[in-house]
Amino acid sequence: MPLPPLFPHCLATLLALTLALSASSQTPPPTNPNSAPPWNPRPVRVYAGPDLLQPVATKTNEPALIVAEGEFFRVQDAKGWQVVHQDDSYASHTYGGMWVMNGGLLGAPAASDGSVAVRKINVTKPGDYRVWSKYQSPPYFNYHHRLEVLQGGKVVYSHDYGALSGDRFYSFAGAYKAPMIKQQWWYWGVDHDAAEAPKGKFATLSAGPAELRLTTLKNPAPAGDRFIDTVILTTEPSDTYIGYKPYNSGSPFAREAIKNSQIWARFKNAAAAPVQLTATVAGHMQPDYGGMSGKFPAAPVAPGQWSEWFNIASICKLVHEEGVTLGFPAGTTFDFEVARDSAGHDPLGSLKVTGGDVLILPIDVAWNLDAKIKTSKQNAEEITALAKTQWRRANGGKKPSQLAYYGAFAKRPGQDSWINALKDSLGYNTQLPDTYSHLERDGYHQHTHSTAEIQSYTSKLSEKDKKNFRILSFGDEIHIAKINYGDAKYVDLFRAWISKKGLTQSDLGISPATAKLSDDPAQPRLRWYSNIFSEETRFAEFAEMTRLAERLLNPDVLTGANYSPHGPVMYYGPIYQWIDIFKFRGMSAYWAEDYIFSVAEPPQMIGWMMATARSAVKYHNLPIHFYVMPHAPGQTAENLRRSMVYAVGAGATQLDSFWVAPPENFTENSVAWAYPESFRAISESIYDSGEAESLAVGGKYRAARIAVILSKATDFNERVLKVDPKDDPFARQCQMDFGNFQQTLCRKDTHGIWLSLRNAQYGVELITEDDINDGVRGQDILNNYDVIYFAGEWVDDRIAKKLDGWVKNGGVLYACAGLGRLNQFNQSEGSLLSLLGLKSATIQKTAVNVRPILELPLLTPIDTLTLDGAKLPAFAMKQVLTPADAKVIGTWADGSAAVTRRDYGKGKAIAVGTLPGHGYIHSAAKVTPWARGGRRMVYPLMTSDSDKNRLVHLGVSARPDLQREVITSVTGIEGLVIDNAKGTLVTLVNWSEAPAKAVTVQVRIPFQPTSARQVSAQKSVPVTYANGVATFTLDLAQAEYVLLNK
Repeated sequence: MPLPPLFPHCLATLLALTLALSASSQTPPPTNPNSAPPWNPRPVRVYAGPDLLQPVATKTNEPALIVAEGEFFRVQDAKGWQVVHQDDSYASHTYGGMWVMNGGLLGAPAASDGSVAVRKINVTKPGDYRVWSKYQSPPYFNYHHRLEVLQGGKVVYSHDYGALSGDRFYSFAGAYKAPMIKQQWWYWGVDHDAAEAPKGKFATLSAGPAELRLTTLKNPAPAGDRFIDTVILTTEPSDTYIGYKPYNSGSPFAREAIKNSQIWARFKNAAAAPVQLTATVAGHMQPDYGGMSGKFPAAPVAPGQWSEWFNIASICKLVHEEGVTLGFPAGTTFDFEVARDSAGHDPLGSLKVTGGDVLILPIDVAWNLDAKIKTSKQNAEEITALAKTQWRRANGGKKPSQLAYYGAFAKRPGQDSWINALKDSLGYNTQLPDTYSHLERDGYHQHTHSTAEIQSYTSKLSEKDKKNFRILSFGDEIHIAKINYGDAKYVDLFRAWISKKGLTQSDLGISPATAKLSDDPAQPRLRWYSNIFSEETRFAEFAEMTRLAERLLNPDVLTGANYSPHGPVMYYGPIYQWIDIFKFRGMSAYWAEDYIFSVAEPPQMIGWMMATARSAVKYHNLPIHFYVMPHAPGQTAENLRRSMVYAVGAGATQLDSFWVAPPENFTENSVAWAYPESFRAISESIYDSGEAESLAVGGKYRAARIAVILSKATDFNERVLKVDPKDDPFARQCQMDFGNFQQTLCRKDTHGIWLSLRNAQYGVELITEDDINDGVRGQDILNNYDVIYFAGEWVDDRIAKKLDGWVKNGGVLYACAGLGRLNQFNQSEGSLLSLLGLKSATIQKTAVNVRPILELPLLTPIDTLTLDGAKLPAFAMKQVLTPADAKVIGTWADGSAAVTRRDYGKGKAIAVGTLPGHGYIHSAAKVTPWARGGRRMVYPLMTSDSDKNRLVHLGVSARPDLQREVITSVTGIEGLVIDNAKGTLVTLVNWSEAPAKAVTVQVRIPFQPTSARQVSAQKSVPVTYANGVATFTLDLAQAEYVLLNK
């Protein structure tokens, strides 16, 4: 099941990028006072390996090659260098374009200066060697280190690597036919394996011993930690590596390192005839998904004899955990031994194996003295036993009976029994044989992309299978594309739609009788309505597929398509796709995925995703099916626990782990056997939800009195706005083409506003402009809210009239990030400015596309804003406001108006002439390179400093009577509430790394609870009730369910 890089099915989009040179500049000095994560890699016990490193065996006509892996360098002092497991580095993943050989690196903190590590090498082919350093290089930071080659007591080569200005290969350079460049920009964030070597500079070496010396150097700001994967010496003089041309390696020089792999094995032939082992591995390393096999040893082994030692790693790629299928004759048990050296002096262990067993080689087996070898079956049986005997099993040991848990456990012939036992022990309750407990209706299929595919698939099902069917997918990480505007069949359909909508020439800017679909910016009104028609046409196509599935399967079947939030605006999906299609019931279940650990977003963004989902399903009370990806390495067990519990507490009723185990049966996204803590998080979270489901299922997520508007006008226009990467201080440093480069300022600002409010424990809902204009299910929604936030340069020209009466009656409107100065047609708009009490507002921008924990921590303020005496930095956008009847309450450094408040009737309208959400994120973000996932990189964006929240909180502060539904005595905890006829489910998520002790929790509920059940503690906690508030105290690790029963 091959997958392309990064996220499934993204390669076609990524390959559209081409190389283009742009102007370069230096990263601005950081202004954020927040420190980088501390240098705290976990200690590892390291196998030293041979003192003298031998070259890789190459053919006579091939360049000489020496591969010195970072984990085998000898550290000479305590000034910085140490061996680091990839989990504690910038390289925690095993997919996409990040591949660390053997899962180990030589690392040193950013502040280290003068630390030395050495590696002795043997040169067998004299010549001029190009000297490459392959290291981790997330963008915009320095990673200075010196690499020297010594021979005969002299330094014969010296060069300083890792400067911002250095040219290097990055991940996927071969895919994009990219030469060595200084900095990279990709919309998803980073894949940042880098290899650097100066052009025209060589180490001239004679045959014989030599020494490599790595030294940390003074690292100018912005400074990153140093992580060296490998040092490569090659007599190939040009800028190339294996897999560059033709493209066959996502990570530069990974394939050279793989050629150097050595793990040795031997077996004793217990069969009656001579035996030669056929060993096979599947392909997991993007883009080389093809498997490999080999016969070992070179000749068959006589009965009763031990084979010679052979290098089993010669068919492996130990840039990930590797599963080696042992093709011994069936029915015979063999003794099998594994060692790190060719003589067996450093044994890894011995096993009893039979034909078809899968030997698991952990990624770090070559150097980590704590790495263990086992078969896949042994790993599974150990986890199964732990799940049954050691891990918490809430709900009396019974699986959930209403919440559905999906997860793929791929089986090869003969593996059914122990894989099914593993899946069952973890608590999964779908797609198991009837000998195990599972939901009665759990049928599931991925994917049918058309009515023809639905008909073909369903025709092969039995009537029982059709009745059993629960959910059918229409695609994975799909994008709902535009219709073909040039197709003549749409001309009459479009004009009929115009007539049905009652649109006139003034609406369209053209006579309805002559209107044709157009994407021409010069016809902005026609362009807008053409886009709406395209969307609704596509919705109808999906609705037809849904109705067909209901007819051919069963009336209750659900349909959905996995939405990936990894587009140009991370975790802000286009409104038409993420919300509107569900209003039209194009699909009957919301389906999205959580890969938050893998992109430059904080882990709390799962909350934004669930809020988006609830906004979408509210029109027809549809269910939410949600991927919570357990991928390890990458996703930590702690954040996996938070996400699994959060999803249920936020309203999801179907959770999907995508691919789980055995990892060797998948290409990526699975859980490596080396991470039992991830299996534990899965199991305990599933069983915990078995108790929570009595209140979660059939309950209603508690409505909030605060809303953030998802503006379709801003979503569309900001998406199509023509921007130049050279106008962005970070993008202009980079040298990749910007095919997916968009302005993101307005849409991302809603994220920051939402994060600030949620961190302050305010409930927040997401609504659309259509919700305001048209209502929801025939009901006006504005009276449901006390405070509404709007962020965007563009606004639907109809909503100001609706909001006017709402503000006059006591509502608080907070507008920012452009103040709706333009309408949905990208034309000047004064209605929202007038409601805000403004005559006009200028606009200035100093950035275009700023990711929250990638570029934003380094961004220089555009100006300083003074509010209530506090000096607040503002970022990327500045508007000078000219009041009509609004009062100036905040000023720019030159005294001009930056923030105003209009007292209007019983309500208030607040205008903020910058990006307050970006300001909040900047105040909470850390100045550190951002990589992907793992223990080191993922952190929440939180601050409770009143000044840092002041600007965002102007809206809620204007309504001091506004009540919060859940308040905790410890900051950094998010509370979610589902009300049910039987009681109230309170879900608490602790986003802080450290467990919280003795947390007092106050929950507003309309009844006195008879008990408060803390699920993870498996006990009731004392609860008091007064003035409509239930109060209890508990300890909180990562996430918890509390059942307040009637």
